Amino acid sequence: MDTSKLMTFDNSMEFIEKLVKIWVDYHASDLHITPSKEQVYIRYRISWSLESFYWISLENYDKLINSIKVASFMAIDEHNHIQDWKMIFSIKNNWEDLVVNARVSILPTIHGENVVMRLLLSNSERLNINNLWFSDYNKKIISKIKNMEEGLVLLCWWTWSWKTTTLYSLLNEYNPFTNSIFTLEDPVEYTIKWYIQSEVKEKRIGSINTNYTFQEWLVWILRQDPDIIMIWEIRRKEEASICLEAANTGHLVMWSIHSNSSIWVITRLKKLWVEPYVLASSLKYIIFQKLVRQICPNCRESIQFSKNNFPIKFHKYLKKEIYDVYRVNPKWCSKCVKWYNWNTLISDIIENDDDIYNLILSWKWDVEIKEILISKWYIPSYVDALYKWLNWFLDIREAIAIE
Repeated sequence: MDTSKLMTFDNSMEFIEKLVKIWVDYHASDLHITPSKEQVYIRYRISWSLESFYWISLENYDKLINSIKVASFMAIDEHNHIQDWKMIFSIKNNWEDLVVNARVSILPTIHGENVVMRLLLSNSERLNINNLWFSDYNKKIISKIKNMEEGLVLLCWWTWSWKTTTLYSLLNEYNPFTNSIFTLEDPVEYTIKWYIQSEVKEKRIGSINTNYTFQEWLVWILRQDPDIIMIWEIRRKEEASICLEAANTGHLVMWSIHSNSSIWVITRLKKLWVEPYVLASSLKYIIFQKLVRQICPNCRESIQFSKNNFPIKFHKYLKKEIYDVYRVNPKWCSKCVKWYNWNTLISDIIENDDDIYNLILSWKWDVEIKEILISKWYIPSYVDALYKWLNWFLDIREAIAIE
């Protein structure tokens, strides 16, 4: 059932700021502006659920989308092609000045142009490993990365899991005055002083078309004498090959990759026809992280939960038969968004050692690798979820759902 309310406005940029303030209040990830035949809906992605908030008239929509295009350096007279870039603006929220970076994507549809804005706080205090809800065990592993001078660090999961935030937090462990730190992104999400940051974007300057591929940018960065290279995402064999070559020749390379698990990253890279001996020699760490909804501390309910109610894979990690824990309150409260309040990270980490090296070289696939690692030192993400549930961060359904 549609519960959205009609909104009107005179100044479209002020309306955009209002929408962004709502995003901050509700800890949303994306803002959707979706036209239909008769009206335009304003929706937010909040903890992976799309929530309808408002609707506006088609007349107001024309003004709104023009302002979005101008602020995002897009062509306002183009309505039949995909456009994307970003806008950056400052807002005041609870007496605090916030810098918001919005990645803007516009897609033509049968009823007009659909707009989705991925929103990020550029001056986020989260750019520190200690503020990202990694477990003590995983933080201890991650702390070793700051002593690396070469090799490959991979960060994986789907869209909107703070991969870029974690990558920048890792970069912030290094001294930018004694290390030449390059980033290659599409677009740059955090602007950091002393980092050398590049955006891959087609631009036209007079008669010059600056249309460069990721592969070309990577080659040129390697000619700039980098110490550390952070790359937004790799999807192609050629790009992966250049990164692996750099990681094997005295550079520290960090990049994000979409994958269902840390173990499946190895399989995916093999499917990109990366030679196993090259991957085995360059790979140092694979960090898997996933955002899960954090249960509201103001309205949660205390319950007792039995070990026998857990799937069997959890049993060896549970030392007691009965646990006092929390679950969401069906009534929720005014301080949360339908039972939940912000998010927390669930993670696991693979650290390359002789076992991993030999597994990569042997062409074993993800199921076999997972079985072998769990029998040794590997702590899977569902165990991290279990401990966060025992510490009252998660609802039981969230913990059990983690694979």
